[in-house]
Order: sequence, then C-alpha cells, then structure tokens
Amino acid sequence: MSCVLRIAGKNLDVDKLTKKLPIKVYHIYKKGDPYFKSKPKGRKQTMSGINFLTSNADFDKLDRQIKGTIKFLEKHRLLLKKITTNENVEFCTLDFGINLRMGYNNIASQSDYFPHKLLKLAGDLQIDIGISLYPLDLEEQMEKRLSKK
Repeated sequence: MSCVLRIAGKNLDVDKLTKKLPIKVYHIYKKGDPYFKSKPKGRKQTMSGINFLTSNADFDKLDRQIKGTIKFLEKHRLLLKKITTNENVEFCTLDFGINLRMGYNNIASQSDYFPHKLLKLAGDLQIDIGISLYPLDLEEQMEKRLSKK
C-alpha cells in the first residue's frame, strides 16, 4: 500500500456506505472489532471506517503516488464530497506511505512536498493529508522481530 484514503467515525455505518459504492474498497473495519485480528482480546476499534487505495505506487515514488491520488480525487470528487461531509465522518485523511531516507546512505535530512493542486483538491473535499514514514530496511527489521518471538 502506498497512499490510502482513510474515512472513519464512531457512528459511521460502513455497511450502508459501501452498499452502492462504485469505488473499490481497500479495507473496512467496524467499531468494537479487534484492532489486530491476531489479538482478538486486545485493543478494539473505537470507530468504524473504510479505506480506499488512491495509489499503489511504491514507497520511493511519491511523485507517482501524488499523480495517482490527484486522478482518484478528480474522478470521484462528487461522491467523495458526499461522503466526507457526512455528519458521521469524524476522520478523513490521505495517508502517503513513503520511504524514510534520512539516516540511510549518508542522507542527513529529508524534505517532501505536495503540489498546490493536491492540497486544493483535498482541502475542498475536507480531507487532511498525512505522511507515514517506513525505514528502507523494514522487511529486515520485521523478520528480526519475528525471529525473536
């Protein structure tokens, strides 16, 4: 996954929302469901939500994620406006997953930018923008953690 549109709310009826939805849904969760399926008695979801994949470009291709996301927002603008302005929607954000370059290959700082076209589209739709940073060696780190268990 690279850029995901996340929409959630405590009283959001995701079954009703997705019933006639022409956009492919990436993930659905419901309030009270386990946060992690592997830990059914652990932390529970506090909201119900729906996620859409707006771009599947790799973590090192932010420019492609942005282009794909702009196309997605333009194509589904009217429908997204209805969803994001729903009184039961409390959380709505585009989450761009990108590589953490700082600290690798002698890179001392990292700066990434979003074009005004994306910012305007997201703003008009009442969608926030976030960045999730992932280390370049994420798979190695996860394998080490799993091997320790």
